[in-house]
Amino acid sequence: MEQQNRRERKKEATRQKLLEVSFRLFAEQGYDQTTVDQITEKADIGKGTFYNYFPSKEAVLHEFMENLSIERGKKIWGEVMALQDTRQRLAKTYQSLAAWFEEYPELIRVYQLERVNTKLNDPLNYRMHFEKFIAEILKMGQEMGDIRDDIDVMEMVDHLMGITMMIMCSWFEAGAGPGLFRLYMRGVDFFLVGALSAD
Repeated sequence: MEQQNRRERKKEATRQKLLEVSFRLFAEQGYDQTTVDQITEKADIGKGTFYNYFPSKEAVLHEFMENLSIERGKKIWGEVMALQDTRQRLAKTYQSLAAWFEEYPELIRVYQLERVNTKLNDPLNYRMHFEKFIAEILKMGQEMGDIRDDIDVMEMVDHLMGITMMIMCSWFEAGAGPGLFRLYMRGVDFFLVGALSAD
């Protein structure tokens, strides 16, 4: 049992090392300029070992970003859910998202393309951490009566994610500069006009 635990810990340590080294290289020299050979050399791990853990460098980026998204979400979750209404909770969430995206625009571009591919290839099982985070915010808004409750939460999430994705595409097209949060909030406000409680 102890030997199995040690083996599992070693496998997890190798996985984490590959994730961290990959992200560091992506951030330092760019995603497109980073190769699997460079990752394995820097991590001092064989190329075959890399492919035992990840089918591609896209998969490494996807997993790292999902893990980072979960960690970032945990850090702000208490503060977000303590805010007074749905708009404030969404604003705090999108403020954090925009700051992260503006810090790593190239990596976010690749990550979002991978997410779109995932959604297209597996339409019944595509929701990521961010969508689940938004669903909790909208569910709370429904329970508190500040957004309508006659539409399924996940349908509302899909509508908001569509707006979010289009804003992100426009932002990338405009050069991925500052101001993403302001664009997101215009989209959030547009969404909330349709999500307002009928009462």
